[in-house]
Amino acid sequence: MKFPVFLAIVLALSATALRAEEPMLPQALGPGLGFNTPSSGPRGFLKPSKSIKPPASPVAAIAVPPSIVQSPTAETRLRRLVVVSGDMTPEAIREAIIACGQSRTPVTTLGGVNAPSLVLTDLAGFFGSTVSADTQKKVLETVRKGMGTASKPLKRAEVVGWLPNEGVMAVAVYPES
Repeated sequence: MKFPVFLAIVLALSATALRAEEPMLPQALGPGLGFNTPSSGPRGFLKPSKSIKPPASPVAAIAVPPSIVQSPTAETRLRRLVVVSGDMTPEAIREAIIACGQSRTPVTTLGGVNAPSLVLTDLAGFFGSTVSADTQKKVLETVRKGMGTASKPLKRAEVVGWLPNEGVMAVAVYPES
């Protein structure tokens, strides 16, 4: 008999302890202010004190073609070189410069110009260096001397454009007629 009395006391104390913890749980709001339940009918929600708006979607950027300049900025580093024939039209040279700005090839030759491996080896020392007027002259001299042959020497080589952000330098070569 003593065991059921003891069990009843333990259950009564645990129920009292559970009720003592209930005030720490969230309580229902007063009548008419709670959440909607199917049986209680429509009740309003509390208005939030602050609304969070999603970030504004960025305006679609219009693709602006990169500007080709004649001289680079002071911080420009030579990353790629485009060697084109002087016989190409300015529009074709511009398109070649922009296309080579997207590629990862260090030296690109277009318009029937061929670069011997010795010239490529000599030009490798210029890549990654900050470009100055002296560096440009050295690159032009290297191209002029290395790309000319005994049968067809180069008359001149000149810088025809830069993409400073990409570090692309375009050089036009003019063979001697």
